[in-house]
Amino acid sequence: MFKKNTLTLLDLYGTNHHPEEWEQPEVFAPDRFLSWSGSPFDFIPQGGGEYEIGHRCAGEWMTVDILRVAVDYLVNHLKYTVPKQDLSYSMNDIPSLPESKMKLAGVKRK
Repeated sequence: MFKKNTLTLLDLYGTNHHPEEWEQPEVFAPDRFLSWSGSPFDFIPQGGGEYEIGHRCAGEWMTVDILRVAVDYLVNHLKYTVPKQDLSYSMNDIPSLPESKMKLAGVKRK
């Protein structure tokens, strides 16, 4: 139990990389969710309730739509290369960004 007004932080990295929950947790493998039958409550950042009445981000659906359009544009409408860069990051920074950010070269429309 926590005392009232105690600042408490969840270990998001530890939860989302726990080896008993995730096979190869350090690998980016979105295909692992194709046949996933878990509960939306398994994820910490936004919770799993109905967004109209529960603990969900009010801008979640707009964010998903913006990401869908942005990824489509990057993948299907542009041609570019990704030059060698430093993609290491610090686990002490919030948000944690790659050291080089993300550089693209030779960007042209397809």
